[in-house]
Amino acid sequence: MNLFGIDLEYKSLRDEILARIRLRQQIVTATLTLCGVFLGFGLNNAALAFIYPPLAFFLSLGWAQNDYRIRTLASYIRNQLEPSFAVDGWETKVNEKRKTASLGHWRYAILSHGGIFILSQMLAIGIGVPLFTWQPVEWFLITVDIISVIAVFILLGKSK
Repeated sequence: MNLFGIDLEYKSLRDEILARIRLRQQIVTATLTLCGVFLGFGLNNAALAFIYPPLAFFLSLGWAQNDYRIRTLASYIRNQLEPSFAVDGWETKVNEKRKTASLGHWRYAILSHGGIFILSQMLAIGIGVPLFTWQPVEWFLITVDIISVIAVFILLGKSK
């Protein structure tokens, strides 16, 4: 492939990364919006509060899928395209900075967005528990909630 084709592929992949970053941000915004809606109504009904954590889990799956694709695209650019330019490009420089700009093994994006998913799920459970009326549907929902929180922790652990 000639240099023009590599440059075109580079631009196309960078554009996809930017689109996925925007989508990831929209997922976080949707999560916070749903959290506000469900928890606002959930102040009077435990079942409504308990519905939110599984929804947050599924939104976190979408977020994680986009995060994974962003990292895959960046790795491809870094390892396959940038060597063709014979200089370290943007992805190489960002990857070097990423190693020092994190909290231990956790990237800041994982901590900030993951924190939103986890804390909002726990907040929903915290709002629902005092309203718990021992109905079978509430037992089912709180069980699903606990599984959802654990699943988000596992998902975030794989996204480091």
